[in-house]
Amino acid sequence: MKNSIIKSILVIFIVSISCSDDFVNVDSQDQNSEDYFNSEQEYQDALIGAYDLLQATYVNVMLGEIASDNTLCGGESAIDVPGFQEIDDMIHTPINSNLRDIWGWMYSGLNRANYIMEFQDKTDFPGKEGVLAQARFLRAYYSFELVKWFGDIPYIVDARIQFGDQFDIDRTPKAEVYAQIEADLIYAAANLPYVQSEVGRITKGAAQALLGKAYLYQDKFAEAATVL
Repeated sequence: MKNSIIKSILVIFIVSISCSDDFVNVDSQDQNSEDYFNSEQEYQDALIGAYDLLQATYVNVMLGEIASDNTLCGGESAIDVPGFQEIDDMIHTPINSNLRDIWGWMYSGLNRANYIMEFQDKTDFPGKEGVLAQARFLRAYYSFELVKWFGDIPYIVDARIQFGDQFDIDRTPKAEVYAQIEADLIYAAANLPYVQSEVGRITKGAAQALLGKAYLYQDKFAEAATVL
């Protein structure tokens, strides 16, 4: 009995020291941002991600209306929806929660569009110009919302803002941001159809309309008249 126990212990010991860590050295199944954009579908998937932040722009519209004389904040009391109340009373500060939402969401959309443009030359496929045109429109749209609300902004083109970079990026003068917006929208208008096969996709008319609006915000009335 004693010999049997000793033999069992020896077997366990030998097996344990003969084991390696190979079983934990497995290839990752996750997609890496650097190992992406290898097919048209991956460009399309990334583009949908850039479209996704459009659903957050309802706050931009609401705050714009509340800040004007077009509507009142509403709410059941003065402490209901305090972020909107501050805008309504013109007592908001940089820590206003709704303004911070606009800042965060628009930069998320901008970063997703820039992600596509960062790897724009990686893979070729038919219709790629249309995908890039939509990405550049979205970048222009999110940039326009940011410069409209905040003026000079930290700005990067054709590259993502990585975590931590936000502390090292200087603010870009809004005139330079508008110049990039114009360039993106001119490209988008030149490479998009008036009618898309899929409802909800950006069209040539949408690019022209936003370009005209960007011109108007800069008092470029003659230029706006050519596209509106």
